[in-house]
This record gives sequence, C-alpha cells and structure tokens, in this order.
Amino acid sequence: MAVFIALLRAVNVGGTGKLPMSDLKAACEEAGLRNVSTYIASGNLVFQTGKSAASLTRLIGNILRDRFALTKNQVFLRTPDRVAQVIAGNPFAAAAEKRPNHLMVSFLERAPQPGTAAALAAYRGPEQLQLDGDHLYIDYAETPAKSKLTPAFFDRTLGVSATARNWNTTNKLLAMARALKG
Repeated sequence: MAVFIALLRAVNVGGTGKLPMSDLKAACEEAGLRNVSTYIASGNLVFQTGKSAASLTRLIGNILRDRFALTKNQVFLRTPDRVAQVIAGNPFAAAAEKRPNHLMVSFLERAPQPGTAAALAAYRGPEQLQLDGDHLYIDYAETPAKSKLTPAFFDRTLGVSATARNWNTTNKLLAMARALKG
C-alpha cells in the first residue's frame, strides 16, 4: 500500500469551506482509504491506499462535493518522497529556522508555464519567492496575513491553482507519512 498526503484547498479558511476533520476522516475511511489521519483543521490528510493518484483525486473530490457540498475545493496529492524533496530543496533555510510559520510552500496543481518565474521575479515587496517545478516557496518577511500576496495573485500569476502550508505543517505531514510508511 502506498502512502499519500492530500492537501485540500480552501478548507476552514476565513469562515468558508467548513469541514470537521473527524467527519472528513470518517468519510475517507468509508471510501476505503486506510489508516487515515488528519492534521489541524486546514484540510490535511495522510493515508494508505492501493489506488492511483488520479483515482484518489477524483475520490476525495467526490467526497467533498457529495458528502459535504464543497464544490470549490481542490485536492492536491503528494507522496512522502515528493514532500521530502520539497523540504530538502528549501532555498530559505534561515527563514525555516527563525520563523517557520512565515515560510510557506504553495503546492501547485502542476508546474506553471515557462516564464512564470520571471513574472514572479517582477514582484517587488518584502517577501522572497522561489518557484521550483510544482511548488513555490514564499518567505514572508512579516506575517502572511499582512502580505499583498494573496491566493488570487498567485492564481493569476502562476496560471494554476495552489494550496499553501507553512513550514511547520509541511514537516509535520512528512513525519506523519513516514511513520505510516514504516
């Protein structure tokens, strides 16, 4: 059985996409996923399954839609190995150590079009950005809540959907996945 990390976009954020994690866990177990765990209330799942990534994206998306009437949420799947690569490739090591809650990783639905990195480099603000394939590192000099870098900015600039997790959450999800993997 393979281990996957599912990151759900727009769950329990700003009063929208309300979804109790215990209900999500139960629904995923009923759908055949095994050893399902959630982490904090922002839509993070770790589980085992014999299903393919494509079928899992559909399955979890259908659960969100059919069971919880959530139609604007997306599912981003990553393997533990892929998340380990993301962590190892962090270009902002000092931020990870000093302010891990202000260092974010945006997991993208796919790698954006060529030229996107140049568009991001044109941004002038206190944040530092580094695009790397299907994820984007964001070092917020201040709290992310005060930033002008909004999900809408990233959707527009990247041309792909994304969901972000802070450095602590990213590392915790990898630890959970590794523990499940054995």
